[in-house]
Amino acid sequence: MIENEIIGQGERIIIKIVSNLFPEAIIKRQVPLEQLLSKEFLEDMGNRAKKETVDIVVYRPLKNKPLVIRVQDDRHKTKNYSIIDGRQKWELEESNCDVLDVWKSDCPEIFKEKNIDLATQEFKKILRYYL
Repeated sequence: MIENEIIGQGERIIIKIVSNLFPEAIIKRQVPLEQLLSKEFLEDMGNRAKKETVDIVVYRPLKNKPLVIRVQDDRHKTKNYSIIDGRQKWELEESNCDVLDVWKSDCPEIFKEKNIDLATQEFKKILRYYL
């Protein structure tokens, strides 16, 4: 575990699900954004962005792109978060990452963190484009 690491609602169960779906993958939590962005974006990165992390990164052995999973609660629907999240997603995709946003409104079972079977069904629905 990373020192001072903050694990948000839904992240633990997603890590369990991803571990089952991708047993050969390397899964990391709270990865600094700057480790994933290409050089062109790093040059323009501000101080706030240098402190940003992404929730979960899955390094899949048969894919050239890491899968970045961003667990998005209702705060991320606000104007400020939406602007920041949109730019971050674009920069990650331009840096050869797949980006999967897991929204609380789309995946309530994941955020309840009670039933792994129901949470897995929800997760598979939104993951299908990245398999």
